[in-house]
Amino acid sequence: MTLFWLLLAVAVIIVVTAVWKIHPLPVLLLTAFFFGVCNNFGVIKTINMISSGFGNTMKSIGIVIIAGTVIGAFMEQRGALKVIAGKIIALTGKKRTPLAMSIIGFLVSICIFCDSAFVILIGLWKKLGTMTGQAWAVGALALSMGLYAAHCFIPPTPGPLAAMAILSADFGRVLFFGSIAAAAATAAGYLYAVRAGKNEVLAGEKEAAGSEGDPDEKTEKPFQYHWSAAFLPIVVPLLLIGGNSFCGIIKGTPAPVASFFSAAGNPVAALTVGAFIAVFFIGRWQRSELTTGGIMGKAIIDAANILLITGAGGAFGEVLKQVDFRHLMPAASSSAGVFSLLFPLIFAAILKIAQGSSTLAILTAASITVPLLDTLGLGTPVMRALSCCAVCCGGMMVSHTNDSYFWVVTRFSGMNVRQGLKLQTLGSLVSGVTGAAVLLILAVLFR
Repeated sequence: MTLFWLLLAVAVIIVVTAVWKIHPLPVLLLTAFFFGVCNNFGVIKTINMISSGFGNTMKSIGIVIIAGTVIGAFMEQRGALKVIAGKIIALTGKKRTPLAMSIIGFLVSICIFCDSAFVILIGLWKKLGTMTGQAWAVGALALSMGLYAAHCFIPPTPGPLAAMAILSADFGRVLFFGSIAAAAATAAGYLYAVRAGKNEVLAGEKEAAGSEGDPDEKTEKPFQYHWSAAFLPIVVPLLLIGGNSFCGIIKGTPAPVASFFSAAGNPVAALTVGAFIAVFFIGRWQRSELTTGGIMGKAIIDAANILLITGAGGAFGEVLKQVDFRHLMPAASSSAGVFSLLFPLIFAAILKIAQGSSTLAILTAASITVPLLDTLGLGTPVMRALSCCAVCCGGMMVSHTNDSYFWVVTRFSGMNVRQGLKLQTLGSLVSGVTGAAVLLILAVLFR
């Protein structure tokens, strides 16, 4: 009966959130409750598990999500994202602007949601594509895949953070492995964009052909400091977290250095430092920006919605942790070696394809995977981190008509549905498969 209740719970989540469009928060909490009661945990014990899972998730990643959201909001408003875009374009050259958009998307989506970032950056690409004679479809898809890969793989975006908390994976390892897999997925997405998009003509492209204009003509405040300051809110937290992981790996690190990175490299501390830099050091801050109606208030409201859904996913995961699923796995699963990573990846991919939300697919698949880690041979710190990345990889395969990001990309780029399925849907499949292959290689090298 355990398998029946699990499949029923997953089916309920998919139908109620994807078909009926009900908010995931009550769906996850109620599903967790009924799953616990149906598995004879009792009402009181199930409620305690839900409360514990929700609270533990908030404790581990709540401040990190808030800080990451604040970083993204202030970088956007202060013009830092535009400076980053301009520098990358200057580095790659205008003839390779689709490559530049791919890199821009990869970097920007580390601190801002891919949906919002695509809306912000697609106008820049259309101007550049028109000026350089590049097909809009190539740059739009390259941008989309860069954004999507970083969003699905790299913390502090909510999906990887939630999976990391549920699977008890090390932040530094997830960041390291996830960044490599995301970079490979981005590169594959770019190559697919060049091949598949070169002969596609998007809505409005012919009308814009030959038009002139400055891609930076939006009415935003100019960046007030040296261009390098624009990168600090992203680079400093990553260096601190990376330094902490490096000190944990390298023996003989001087005690003062290890102590510093142990404190400053904690994800909560590192992202808080990044938020502090974003607020006070990449522009002239005003008190009005820190009020409830200013940039800070709006960012915290945005973070609250993410936190609630993430916490509900953690609650569902806590209930699933108490169930022994080992007898449901194939007998050969314990000897599958690195290919055991395909189990959590497939869980997430099925959920993603069925209901559309990457974050919800990642949350649910991570919760299902937790009790199976030791059975699958994925219980070591390295394999836990790779399992987290595998869940995230499955969460990006594939973006189609039930995914809000699919419609953001098609609507704002000018793709019709046929073009969206050819470019966005197949592109996300190519990127996801590439990311999966890279994760298997990393497992062979580091396990």
